[in-house]
Amino acid sequence: MATVGEDEMTSGIGFKVDPSWYWSKTRAELEWDHVWTRMWHMGPREEELPEQGDVFVHSLGHESLLFVRTADGAVRGYFNVCRHRGNRLLLGDDGPAYAAQFTCAFHGWTFGLDGTLGHVPYRERFDPAVIDDPACTSLKSFRVESFAGWLWFTLDDDAPDLREFLGPMAEKLESYRMERATIVDYKTFEFACNWKTTFDAFNESYHFQTLHPEILAWGNEDAPITLLGIHSYMVNEYGRPSPLYPEQDALNPALEMLLTVNGIDPATFTGKATDVRRAVQQAKRAKQGACVYPYDTLSDSQLSDAWHYMLFPSVHLNLFPEFYVAMRYRPHPDGDPEKMYFDFIMCAPMEEGETVQPYEHRVVRGGEEAVGDVLKWGARQHPVVNEVLGQDVDLVEHVQRGQRSQSFTDPILSSDERRIAHFHHTIDQLIRGRSIRDIMATSPIEPDCHPDA
Repeated sequence: MATVGEDEMTSGIGFKVDPSWYWSKTRAELEWDHVWTRMWHMGPREEELPEQGDVFVHSLGHESLLFVRTADGAVRGYFNVCRHRGNRLLLGDDGPAYAAQFTCAFHGWTFGLDGTLGHVPYRERFDPAVIDDPACTSLKSFRVESFAGWLWFTLDDDAPDLREFLGPMAEKLESYRMERATIVDYKTFEFACNWKTTFDAFNESYHFQTLHPEILAWGNEDAPITLLGIHSYMVNEYGRPSPLYPEQDALNPALEMLLTVNGIDPATFTGKATDVRRAVQQAKRAKQGACVYPYDTLSDSQLSDAWHYMLFPSVHLNLFPEFYVAMRYRPHPDGDPEKMYFDFIMCAPMEEGETVQPYEHRVVRGGEEAVGDVLKWGARQHPVVNEVLGQDVDLVEHVQRGQRSQSFTDPILSSDERRIAHFHHTIDQLIRGRSIRDIMATSPIEPDCHPDA
């Protein structure tokens, strides 16, 4: 792989992605060693561990991880592994659990919520220098930090602090007050493709005019891009027709929906289709400070448009003031580089008196059920929810098979897809041995891409 200059890489033209990276087991092992075990990742929501003894089991590749609310109110992270012989302490599926202590089902060793060893049958039969040494017997821990209502974790004790890792992205996200939201729905999809195949699909909007032609009636497929160090974002303007859409004046059903949910009667609206975006912004601005939504801390564009953030290496956030969609990508536990877990999580702040039914989390095997039939997102109405999001994953398994062909030598990326080049370039630099701090120090921090930023 030839070294490319920064300008070439950020343009999306100079960096070449090797198709074998989507299916090579060797490459997957390198990613595990240099990316998955070294970076920060998004775990469960804080709200999922409200009380002492609450536990959340979360898998990352072959690792099973425990997030535990301890007596001092903090959340600590432990590997789900008994220090005796390696048995898993909690044997169920990922998700919430409760434990006054952890008891190994194999030999009965117990561990407190603080991770220290408790009861050991026939303790006197062990070497005291080992069995009485907490360094040898306490549960192995990993770092956990809280941000935006989520628990973030890294398996690397030497990784930068989370705020340093997020860089200027942290301030961008804080304006949405994501910590005020609650989970509306959460489903995990198992796809027969590499995790990066799905990640790439959500890292560009070049596909909108072909895969999502309905967007053209109410949104612009031409999304400006900003690179923020190792992270990035793009902005899709919603609330007016794309220049590619033939009708620029008359309202269409999607624009009427946007007017209606924002308290504007389409029947009495006197503007054109191109005026809806501004009308929606003004309607929301008039409510700021009098509702639960963070209208007062957002720009006009953030009131109406989809700000789509990529948090390297494993999270996309599609943010609106009234709700957001978190998309989390994980390598498969069995180590097959052509399988992955994809988490779709919708969160929304609740207005006074508003309730939401408890979500039912489950794993859906790719192809068994249509994504649109599985996701129950009725708490918030928006064309991007009703029509679009499920379509992005309909093709990923077909893309995976095509990338395997001997005829496919490398992707041809446009400037609209430079987030893909930037993303793969960062992974490649880590695998080549550069430290994340060095990459962060030299990665471009671009001016905001949107004039209303």
